[in-house]
Amino acid sequence: MNFLSKHTDGTLRLLFSFIAIYCLTITSIVFIRTMFTDKMTSDDCLWIQEMEGKKLNEGLYIVEVLPGGVTDEAGIKNGDILIAINGIKFESINKAQEILNSFEDQEVIEYTVIRDNEILKFNIKVIKFFNILFLIFSLLGFGFLLIGFMVGYSKPKELTSQLFFFLGCTASLLFVQVGFTNTGISNYLSLFNAIVGSFFYGLFVHFIITYPIKIEHRYRKLFLAILYISIFTFVLLRILTYGSNFSFLMNTLASIFAVLSIASGIYFLIRSYFRLNDSNLKKPMKVILIGFLFGAVGFTYSLIISVLVKTPNFLLQPWIFLPTALVLFIPASIGFSIFKYRILDTEFIVKKGLVFGIITAFIIGIYLLLVFVLNSLLSQFLPENKQLLTIALIIVVTFSFDYVNKRAKDFVDKQFYRERYNYRKSLLLFSEELPYLDNVRKIIEKIGSSVKETMGIDNINVWFKDQDFNEILQTEFEKVSANEKIIYKDDLYDEAFSSLFIRNKEPRLINEVLLQELKINDEYKEIILKEKFALLIPIFIKDVLIGTMNFGEKPSGKAYSDEDIDLLKTLASQAAIAFENSRLQKEKVLKQVMEEELQIARNIQMGLLPQSINSIDGIEVSGFYNPAKIIGGDFYDVIKLSDSKMLVIVADVSGKGIAAALYMSKVQAMIQFAAKLFQSPKDILVEVNKQIHNKIDKKSFITTVVALFDLEKMKVKICRAGHNPVIYSVNGKFDLLKNKGMGLGLESEVFFNQNLEETELDISDDNVFVFYSDGLTEAMNRNREEFGTDKVMDIISLNRQNSCSLIQKEIINSVDHFRGSAEQNDDITLVVTKIKTAKDKNNISN
Repeated sequence: MNFLSKHTDGTLRLLFSFIAIYCLTITSIVFIRTMFTDKMTSDDCLWIQEMEGKKLNEGLYIVEVLPGGVTDEAGIKNGDILIAINGIKFESINKAQEILNSFEDQEVIEYTVIRDNEILKFNIKVIKFFNILFLIFSLLGFGFLLIGFMVGYSKPKELTSQLFFFLGCTASLLFVQVGFTNTGISNYLSLFNAIVGSFFYGLFVHFIITYPIKIEHRYRKLFLAILYISIFTFVLLRILTYGSNFSFLMNTLASIFAVLSIASGIYFLIRSYFRLNDSNLKKPMKVILIGFLFGAVGFTYSLIISVLVKTPNFLLQPWIFLPTALVLFIPASIGFSIFKYRILDTEFIVKKGLVFGIITAFIIGIYLLLVFVLNSLLSQFLPENKQLLTIALIIVVTFSFDYVNKRAKDFVDKQFYRERYNYRKSLLLFSEELPYLDNVRKIIEKIGSSVKETMGIDNINVWFKDQDFNEILQTEFEKVSANEKIIYKDDLYDEAFSSLFIRNKEPRLINEVLLQELKINDEYKEIILKEKFALLIPIFIKDVLIGTMNFGEKPSGKAYSDEDIDLLKTLASQAAIAFENSRLQKEKVLKQVMEEELQIARNIQMGLLPQSINSIDGIEVSGFYNPAKIIGGDFYDVIKLSDSKMLVIVADVSGKGIAAALYMSKVQAMIQFAAKLFQSPKDILVEVNKQIHNKIDKKSFITTVVALFDLEKMKVKICRAGHNPVIYSVNGKFDLLKNKGMGLGLESEVFFNQNLEETELDISDDNVFVFYSDGLTEAMNRNREEFGTDKVMDIISLNRQNSCSLIQKEIINSVDHFRGSAEQNDDITLVVTKIKTAKDKNNISN
């Protein structure tokens, strides 16, 4: 019945209420007519239309005259033909019975009969028939209906509750047909009720193989399908063969099917009982099992009577059917178990009933008051318009309903559920304090002590799935008491508890029966049952499950009511806020510590960059570095080798952040060391690649450009290891140097050497060389457009006569303006070098 579980509790309760009211109405009509208003009148004999192959066109044969009965005392004999009752003729047995039922108990009436072709008249003192068999089975149906409604209304989404609700409804429609005489309902509606009632046997078996232990089998669904189809087929065949020669056969087969269904249901119930491991559930099930066994005896006795005794019920003494009353042990045992062992939260329905009663009394009181006060006023001023009385009543009830409803609930709580009212008030006050606690340990200890004091629950646990909370707990907890402990175990344990809340975020009552309904694997069920929890309240933060609050059995042995669960849900919601506040507080502290440490790392990293560029006479250099985060993976360096030689290095480590910064510092140190040993940029990069290959994460690499300026030879050697092309001036125009190369750390020495090219260029006065990382040219605005190399070259061309620092400033300002409010997406490194004219060789640095 998964289609029902898709609806809310309120919708299902409304639906169940309508169905229950329909069944109650139908059965009540039949019961009242059969037992009171249209009680059957008996004359202690049987009427038939056909005897010894002779069928009467008019009148009825009188047979099975009860010795000593009213018909026998009147002198009527077997074989007489009844043609009129008090002078009224009839067309059928039903019409004759209707006429007879119109007379009161002990009333003397006249029978007109034919005996040996002679018309005779007899006075008979008729009696009213007390239908004890109908009474017994009607009470059985009412009992099933009442308990079924209580079960379905309390837990409308649970499969066992749904099954038992429909079992109760079909039972009421089925059993009211046992021994009835006149339903007072249309033939079509009676036919519909008979069809629906017949499904009792299928629902009975279905319920028993689901509760208390769901009997799983690969053919379970097929078995249930065949069961229900068979019932429907039997019903149709009985309808089609009604009154024919096959009617007796179909009735016999239907009786056999009913016996087999009840017998198999009791067999499965006994089997489930002995397989139960939960002692708390076994006690009420023992009572129910005993009730079913007694009921089976009652059913068997009634069946034996119907088979062995061919005489109609109304011709038998009532005491013969008394043993059939054993069937009433079934609803009685179920009701006893519900109230005694609290296997169902009946307080929910009782409280609803009390509140409804108070509200009803209020409305009646208001109505009587308005009738008394307004009627006299209206009779004087508006004698013709008494509709105002109704309007006034509607207005008063509408505006006062919510107030009365709230007051009625408070009154019922205080007067009938004082203990629950007190602890609910205490827990709600306590829940208001929770958000202000910022320590997870204190929160859990406070919850444990408060719930123990107010509700008396000793076994309280909190399970955390979220790793962040487990890490917090491991730092906070040194020792936890046995009653308020924290659970963090292995992944399988986490999966087991998480599986309970994948499809449903509502709290879970835990026992063998309810777990059987859930579609989780048996291994998970064993893990959950092993903990012996009775109730799990999920803790969600932003719809993400972080853990559960787990509660053991209540000391009173009572089940957790809906109000208990709602209250603990409120507590869990407040706890979730407190837990999140605690986590955020920890994160804030950790973030502050990390930011302080990162700031220290930034200062160290910036200290590794040239603080003042140690250039040589004849070359102006200006450098700029701005990481996208606090620390980054770019760097630049200017190394003076001699008075005429200088190295310029720009490098970019893939990625950003701490890892990139660590690789950056390592590569920078290697290049500085290699620069002292090797004479060309290519040799330097080859050596660095040899050292770093196999020592760097395969997902990381470093692009680098190294330029060696030699003013003595007026040459520059440039080698690019996968880095951005160098922008340089040639004959007054700017171009890109795109010599071959690949990133450091990507390949071994041989392959790296083969794909690395060193280019030598002549230099002259006013030549400009610009080295940069991709964070400059790939800077993006909010439209995800890149700044581009062309814009950089245009800016350099326009400012070529300016100093390096001014060229650098123009480039950086243009990039910032282009990016606007967009976040910087990568580290930016820029080094501008310019060969000074012979007239002005002053070293300008920044």
